[in-house]
Amino acid sequence: MTNPQIVSSILGVILAITIYLLVRRDHLAPSQAIRWSFVALIVLFLGTFPIVVDWLGHAVGISYPPIIPLLIGLGAALIKILLMDIERNKMNVTQDRIIQKLAMLEADIERLTLKRGGR
Repeated sequence: MTNPQIVSSILGVILAITIYLLVRRDHLAPSQAIRWSFVALIVLFLGTFPIVVDWLGHAVGISYPPIIPLLIGLGAALIKILLMDIERNKMNVTQDRIIQKLAMLEADIERLTLKRGGR
């Protein structure tokens, strides 16, 4: 094994252990843990067997195959950011609706309190 293979293999193992500990402590949902475990396995596999990336690059016609994992990682990060923005937007809409309902309930309570006090 070469030094880069050792480093990426260690990185994959550390990532897998970290994911396991986060799930055990309920900091990470099981559905998210499955995705992150998949990422850790990919890092471990590609780090241990970099020849797969070279083979894939030559099969697809990419002249510099080590760029493939970087492109895939960048694409995954962009998709994740997009999904986070969508989720944040949904939460903002829900929060606005809750605030509006609370304001209406407070107005109803105030109106009812004034009616009782006026009698």
